[in-house]
Amino acid sequence: MVTATVVNGLSIEGIQGMVELVKAQPQVAKAVFSASTTWRSGFHNEATVKGFSLGGAKNDTSRKQSFTIVGDHPQELLGTNKGPSSVEVLLAALGHCLASGWATYGATMGIAIESLRVEVEGDIDLQGMLALPTPGAVAPGFQEIRATYYVESRAPREQLEQLAKTSEDLSPTRHSLRAVKFSSKLIIES
Repeated sequence: MVTATVVNGLSIEGIQGMVELVKAQPQVAKAVFSASTTWRSGFHNEATVKGFSLGGAKNDTSRKQSFTIVGDHPQELLGTNKGPSSVEVLLAALGHCLASGWATYGATMGIAIESLRVEVEGDIDLQGMLALPTPGAVAPGFQEIRATYYVESRAPREQLEQLAKTSEDLSPTRHSLRAVKFSSKLIIES
């Protein structure tokens, strides 16, 4: 009887199988993800995510139900607090992607993670979205994003630093934000 090796909640054989499949057939790695956003009122919106395409094949059935992401602004920014702002959702998506990288690349590197918390914060000047002092004078997006990793692992610091770098370097979400200055720090917890 062969048992699957699971590290950080992921099957090593599954990761290796996916890598081998993509090596043999690179076209299967071509993916399209999407979200459909419906405006409700003011800054209140609802995005729905369900289907995706992988290797050119549309998939609307593997997810039994769609996911709904509610967005809004805090009252101080004229919202109704029905959900996080879009820039907060962006930071959460980056944290999710980085944490997933820690799990995946940690598993392939043989690094077991006992616990991990990724805190992501970003600096933004709201004058930009208000076209102040004049349109274009202040960029409307993040000027800098920082991540802090709080990790518990028996692996040596050098391996954890390499794992953090690999997770950042191979993060599709971070790469999509490449025009924004990014920094991170690693805090090992015990």
